[in-house]
Amino acid sequence: MPDRIAHGAWPHPTLSFDAVADFLAAALKRNEGWFPFRWQPAQPGALIREGGTIERQSDNRYIYRNAAAHLISPTTLNRNAETVFTNARDAAVHYLKWDLGLPGDLDKWKVS
Repeated sequence: MPDRIAHGAWPHPTLSFDAVADFLAAALKRNEGWFPFRWQPAQPGALIREGGTIERQSDNRYIYRNAAAHLISPTTLNRNAETVFTNARDAAVHYLKWDLGLPGDLDKWKVS
């Protein structure tokens, strides 16, 4: 750690929320499928995979989906949401805010 501090690599410089959103939007535009994982609808008796995902269906259609399990039953679907966006940037901003809680802390990186 002292070497990182001496070279100015610690603490990490703050990342701009707009820069992170632009980077994710560019990745979504290049992607021909899903980010960060392929959406799987809840199956009876199976664990609910919590969190959001974005499906790119075309250049002007991105679908954000999110699921959450019941508090005391990880195999019971408590909430399921789907939002359609007409551009990658709006889908990226939605994901960053609602799934990652940004602006804020992203794996020890500050995003503001």
